[in-house]
Amino acid sequence: MTTDGIGAGLINTGSGLVDRAIFSDQSIFDREMEAVFDKSWLFVGHESQIRNNGDYFLSQLGRDQVVVTRDNSGKVNVLLNVCTHRGMPVCRYDRGNAKMFTCPYHGWTFANNGDLTGVPLRTEGYGGNLDRAKWGLIKARVVCYYGSIWATFDEAVPEFEDFLGDMAFWLREFLMSPDGEDDGIEVVDGILKCEIPSNWKFGVENAAGDLYHDVSHKSVQRVGLSLSKLRGRHTWDADPATFKLLNITFPAGGHAVRGNLYDFANREYQSQWAAIPEVDEYFREAHYTRQKRLVEKERLLNRGGVVFPNFIYNAANRTSITTLIPRAAGRTEIWKWVFVPKNAPQAVKDAMRHYLLRYTGPAGMVEQDDFENWGSAQLGAESILARRLPMNYQLRLGDYAKWAWPEPWIGAGALVDEGVSEHAQRVFYDRWSEMMTGEPQTVRQEAAE
Repeated sequence: MTTDGIGAGLINTGSGLVDRAIFSDQSIFDREMEAVFDKSWLFVGHESQIRNNGDYFLSQLGRDQVVVTRDNSGKVNVLLNVCTHRGMPVCRYDRGNAKMFTCPYHGWTFANNGDLTGVPLRTEGYGGNLDRAKWGLIKARVVCYYGSIWATFDEAVPEFEDFLGDMAFWLREFLMSPDGEDDGIEVVDGILKCEIPSNWKFGVENAAGDLYHDVSHKSVQRVGLSLSKLRGRHTWDADPATFKLLNITFPAGGHAVRGNLYDFANREYQSQWAAIPEVDEYFREAHYTRQKRLVEKERLLNRGGVVFPNFIYNAANRTSITTLIPRAAGRTEIWKWVFVPKNAPQAVKDAMRHYLLRYTGPAGMVEQDDFENWGSAQLGAESILARRLPMNYQLRLGDYAKWAWPEPWIGAGALVDEGVSEHAQRVFYDRWSEMMTGEPQTVRQEAAE
């Protein structure tokens, strides 16, 4: 239990009730920055953004700005963008290539691995006694996982794969190319960024498994956003095979996956990019190659998910990563990376990029709906009258523990249910509550009974 008690008594997922204060109270927000974000591994970018020694880009680790670099030896570093002399940012450009960073205030200079290499008046001003080894930029722990880059400044956070647990396979699978090759995607140049008047948790809980909100996207469904020549917003809508619609959660970490479990393996390819035959042929060949590589695991279409606390990925040809950057209780920056298969023909890359830009991001047809939802929900969270009632998360309460997972490869700690429910949200808020208060998770207890 925390000494200040902030976060206690706000979550009761056993009854499906959540206090609206967790979305609007600034003291709760300040506490979760320390208890949740500072104690987690966070995504900061992808190695394809720093292909060459000296490449760098600016990113965020919670509310802290960091410089992600590939130093002169080829090592990936994540450095706090704060001069150790007076706190000025030492890097002012979003991206570039540099051997060193010089603070514009007093001229302290740092190598691209964070080491302090130059100090004006070091001899006459400091008597030669300034220990440069102690005054380098603050460095984060860094893990590169199949191309993705993760970091934390906390030495006590468990190793990255322990943090992921059974979610590891699904993150790895997302980072594959369509034919199942590891580390098979690359970033389309640039990061899409915008700000919305919403708490960061609304976006994460939506991505964790909110299949209940499909009504929000009815207009997009009618437009026929995908390139399958059918109405719909997903390329897989062209696949007539039968499947179970699954919500898979990992309570130990608070992670979640949304997926289609097909009734049988070795499915025939169904044209999903019929509007562009060259692209469709690439995905046809990739489909069968992937089946050979993943074997039985290919039965599950990884549609997307969440790595706790704020990492969202969309999969199944909607290849993108979103991080929800918390700025205040009612203010969030949306950062989005769009990906294409690194070894695909240029025509495939162009087609996916065009599709994804129509689908996702601040100008995307689908996420405009989502951003409006999250910003509008924030109004309800801040309403004095509405806060008399908790938020309701009771959809199919308890059902998830009754549906047995038929395949051993999903992981022993997974909870699964089929169809539309809110159990992914309940698992997410149990993990949030555990980190905020130190108390055990309700969902995990219920599943063990």
